Amino acid sequence: MPAPDRLTRLRFAGLAASTLMAVGAYGAGALPAGDADAATLFDGPPAGSAGYWLGLVGWLVGLAALAGTWWQLGVRLGVQTVPGTGAVPLGWALRTGLLWAVPLLLAPPTGSRDVYAYACQGALWLDGVDPYTVGVLPGGCVWSDAVPALWQDTTTPYGPLAVALSGGVVALARLGTDSTDAQLLVAVALLRAVALVGVALVAGCLPRLARAGGVDPVRATWLGLLSPLIMIHAVSGAHNDALMLGLILVALTLPATASRGGVFPVAASRGGMLPVVAASRGGVLPVVAAGAVLGLAVAIKVTAIVALPFAVLLAATGSGPPGVRRPAPRHLVLLTGGALGGGALTFAVLTLSTGLDLGWIGGLSGTGRLVQWTSLPTGLGMAAGYVLRLAGRPEAVDPAVTVARLLGLALLAATIVVLLVRGWRAVPAPDQLARRRLVLAAGLAFSALAVLSPIFYPWYALAAVTVLAAGLPGGPWTYRVAGILVLVSFLVLPDGLGLAVSTKLPGALFDVALVSVLTVVAYRRWRPGGGRRQADRPEPP
Repeated sequence: MPAPDRLTRLRFAGLAASTLMAVGAYGAGALPAGDADAATLFDGPPAGSAGYWLGLVGWLVGLAALAGTWWQLGVRLGVQTVPGTGAVPLGWALRTGLLWAVPLLLAPPTGSRDVYAYACQGALWLDGVDPYTVGVLPGGCVWSDAVPALWQDTTTPYGPLAVALSGGVVALARLGTDSTDAQLLVAVALLRAVALVGVALVAGCLPRLARAGGVDPVRATWLGLLSPLIMIHAVSGAHNDALMLGLILVALTLPATASRGGVFPVAASRGGMLPVVAASRGGVLPVVAAGAVLGLAVAIKVTAIVALPFAVLLAATGSGPPGVRRPAPRHLVLLTGGALGGGALTFAVLTLSTGLDLGWIGGLSGTGRLVQWTSLPTGLGMAAGYVLRLAGRPEAVDPAVTVARLLGLALLAATIVVLLVRGWRAVPAPDQLARRRLVLAAGLAFSALAVLSPIFYPWYALAAVTVLAAGLPGGPWTYRVAGILVLVSFLVLPDGLGLAVSTKLPGALFDVALVSVLTVVAYRRWRPGGGRRQADRPEPP
């Protein structure tokens, strides 16, 4: 075990780094726009002023220090140790993450201004205005100036639970004060509390999900919960992705840790084999509960539905009849029906009780208005557009991006299908190995969703990294994922400005180079006659 004094130094170095980020956020964070005629509670230094630049430098230096400290802590914790031999107790790691989060909870939001959009959407719904049909500016939200201009006229793409939670937060803020400035301050604090509920769910479920697959829970916690990405976008930024992530972890943990047994056909009657479905507490109930929880997650953001088939397969693991590890078809149908039924019922109840409809589906198209290279398909479309513009075809630029995005969605669908097939093949493996492979497949599915969607923001990677953390067996891939995570953490400035906006051409060229390198690597690995590097050998349990 690493020396306690070294771990203590790292713990307090991380605290100092997050404190520096918090101080910098008061100069360069996502502060709402103040009234031009009167100083308000939220006024910060004007953009471009010395105060802003000092805040920005402080935040960036703090983020770099936090990333370095987090990396060193991972090394000290022994991220490549044998599962179950974590270098420090899990509680120590969780308390360290909590300590790092405290300064950011006392600072303005960082990484985006979405929290103000949440407050406005909740206020519209509370006042009887449908946020699925009107944007926050035309809807009359008093805080619409705090929302980026690009999204002020856009309807919300979030589900009924997200809107209702935002409305409840605004209602509580209005009860406490009549000042609209103070109401926004209270609303932001309460929305952070909602996000922290999601973080707490991750803290409770991530170690359990990792243990279910034989993965070291301390390593999983380090990668999936203590990272700078969580601190910026879940703790400080209060994204609703945090609560969605917590619910996804709950939904995967329920079937992964349920008592073995399940639902399977048994022999009965003298007339032959009569399929009798025998349900046990470890079979149907956990997957129904998982479906209900995922219904809550989908009622926040629809992307949570990716976890549903993997939850079903986790419930099917080790639940076949004695001597037969693969479940019977009727068993799988029953589990799938239970998950879908639980999810559909939960979503329907939320939709009806909030008085909202499925208008969020139309709002999803509005998110694609932003064209940035951080989405791999969009970046390739942008690169093609630059070539077409040079060839004298500027009218073909937008269609090139559209076609690239459609191809990306097709590749995303194919990738998820392949992962589900591989997950189904993993079901007959020994229970622990099967669960790890299924959780890893779920993490890869969320990774594909983040990479291949038409638009990408850093907080979209939260689900991918955290689910992967529970399924990665260790080794070099733990560091590779951690390295990508650190790079993604620097893509957005503290005031919410994305660096992709000012790096369009270099970013598009980077996407082309990245796809080219990955193509060459894949060809060398999978070319006929060699290069598989023993990939087909069974993994150790």
